[in-house]
Amino acid sequence: MKPVARAVLALLSLGLALPAWAKDAGVPEAVPPRFEWPRLQVLEHVEANEIVEAGGVPVALRAVHVKESARELVQRFADAFRDQGLYVAPGKKQAQLANNAAMLTAFDPLRAITYTVILQPQPDGTTSLYLGEANHALAKKASASGDFAPLPPEARDVLRVNAEGSRTLSFQTALTGAQVQAFYDDALAKAGWKPGDEAGFYTRPGGELRLTHENSKTGQRAVVMVYQSRAR
Repeated sequence: MKPVARAVLALLSLGLALPAWAKDAGVPEAVPPRFEWPRLQVLEHVEANEIVEAGGVPVALRAVHVKESARELVQRFADAFRDQGLYVAPGKKQAQLANNAAMLTAFDPLRAITYTVILQPQPDGTTSLYLGEANHALAKKASASGDFAPLPPEARDVLRVNAEGSRTLSFQTALTGAQVQAFYDDALAKAGWKPGDEAGFYTRPGGELRLTHENSKTGQRAVVMVYQSRAR
């Protein structure tokens, strides 16, 4: 699975989905130019631009490794958002990430676009960045008709992400880890999936599936399933 695809769930579920505080943003009287990301000292393009669909919303994603420190970049992105007329919610309303990662989201109320950056500091002082743009003006209703695996009845906050060659399902549930595993051991076996050499990995002709789940900050079980097609 590509690095950008692995990061997309964090970006969308926490930042690129239309935030509740977006209603506080007023529409500017003048039409500002479209937002441009600040210039960076790029060491490596981890992943080129990729368009995915998450919850029915088209999202452009990019991952880069840059020379600047995360501490320096947080302020630079905040300034760039505000200087270019985007609405930035107060810090307490911004989502928080673990593992020393920082995230900042801004909203363009005129175009209904959210911009999110996740900053992951590296031991050498450099920073890995995930940049995302979600165009809510082009959103369409997400459908469960194409799901590659069933969801337990208790599933909530379901997010569907479709990218080239892969699809992702994530959700929260009150089930325990053992109950989640038992549900999918049964459901996947009935659908022809066979366990692989490592826990949570399944295969069948034409595809592979990875299941992960862990406790979340909400007290629920966070479940992520990734399906990837492969040549027969």
